[in-house]
Amino acid sequence: MAAAVAARLRAAGGWRLAYEAGLTALVTAVVLVAAVTEPVHPLAPWLEVATAPVLVLSRLRYPLPAYLAAALVGLATGGPNTFLLVVLSASLAYRAASTWQVAAGLAGGWAAFVGAVQWWEGPLDPATLVTTSALFALFALIPAGVARAVRRRRVLLDAMHRRNVQLHSQQEEVARAARARERTRIARDLHDSLGHKLTLISLYAGMRRPADDDETAELLRETSAAAMTELRQILGLLGQDDEQPSVRSLDGLDELARGARSSGAEIEIIREGTARPLTPLIEHAAYRVIQEGVTNALRHAHGGRIVVSLRYEPDALVAGVTNTAGRRVVRQTSGQGLLGLAERVRVARGMLYHGPTPDGGFRLAATLPYPSSPPTAGVPPGPDFAELVERDRRRSRLTLAATAVGIAAVLALCCAGMWLSMAVVVVDRETYDAVRVGQAEREVRDLLPDADAAVTDATGGRAVPGADCVDYRASLLDADGADRVYRFCFRDGVLVDKQEFLDRETV
Repeated sequence: MAAAVAARLRAAGGWRLAYEAGLTALVTAVVLVAAVTEPVHPLAPWLEVATAPVLVLSRLRYPLPAYLAAALVGLATGGPNTFLLVVLSASLAYRAASTWQVAAGLAGGWAAFVGAVQWWEGPLDPATLVTTSALFALFALIPAGVARAVRRRRVLLDAMHRRNVQLHSQQEEVARAARARERTRIARDLHDSLGHKLTLISLYAGMRRPADDDETAELLRETSAAAMTELRQILGLLGQDDEQPSVRSLDGLDELARGARSSGAEIEIIREGTARPLTPLIEHAAYRVIQEGVTNALRHAHGGRIVVSLRYEPDALVAGVTNTAGRRVVRQTSGQGLLGLAERVRVARGMLYHGPTPDGGFRLAATLPYPSSPPTAGVPPGPDFAELVERDRRRSRLTLAATAVGIAAVLALCCAGMWLSMAVVVVDRETYDAVRVGQAEREVRDLLPDADAAVTDATGGRAVPGADCVDYRASLLDADGADRVYRFCFRDGVLVDKQEFLDRETV
């Protein structure tokens, strides 16, 4: 346990520890001064000072229990210290995970705040209840609203930071994959292009038949064939992802045919349908299918007729090479060419067909469907960050609106409390002047506030023997900064005296 606490303290850092220690000392000092200055009970200062540092430190891990415990301590000591209330309210709103926890804590705090006033100061009249609620809103609800808005903002910033880190990692992974794909693309294009050229070299060497060069020509042909086999074994079939390769245009088919004809082959190109724009992936795959088919025909059926077909269907491009039987030039192959070609066609979402024809020839063809929309590439989809930002904005606007409403409510409650104080529990100058000595008690009491709002501890004024006197505080507008009291004395159902004096206890 001690080791875990020590590790947590070290992880917190020096500045955070200094802040928490300073805040705890400050709150304890403020609570001590307030408790000693106006104690409601001899044990209240000791209880408040003993619990204040514990509550401030407990709020870090248990914000709701600490807040409710502070409410109970305030109930037992005449009400929580206002500074402690501000700190704990802000900490509750900032650290509580759920909104219901904040609402439950504030509701319990308000109940304890009002209960403490009623317990230690007597029954609550409407004006006192309104004033007490306004004070609680000022010292608890507003700090909680501001702290909740700060929490929302920091949660958004943390989410943005995590998203940026994730995107950075994904970009690095995409860059590594792009480098691997580029190496694969270069190796595959090298295989296709160089293999075709080596096949032509082998055929050129086979065409030379001078009597004195037979041995050299045979050696050249075998060497080129061996080089082709070794090249395929070294490169192999490398993995492939969706990519945008360097495109070999289908316009280069005429050049490909001219190279085959120079080796003595009979080749024909047949184009059918209406040409249409193709995506780079489909055009490149179609070219490679035809190049591989021509190369295989030159190597395995030299002397046969080669037909290259390119047909634009309504929904797909069909590229194929058909050759008749001929002389086999290359004796051994690795078979990797067709495997790599099948993978290339699969990436283009097409199908590859290859097999013998009834007349002893061979057919290689690919069906490449047109995409409904151009392929897109990007990082793997992550959380809907835009939705997170919009949701946080809505919550922030709601929090700010609630805070503004809270401030307006506090002002309204303060104004209502002042109005109630002047209208319900005090007597203004106009009422005092309107009352006449000798007037009936019933008429006078109808003009005065309820008897429960009368002052019972005012000192000053003159005594009226045998009269029943009642004192009321003067309205704040009439007091002129002093605690002015109006006294009305009744005897035998008649007003026998009225007085105006200053309360000696406050002078």
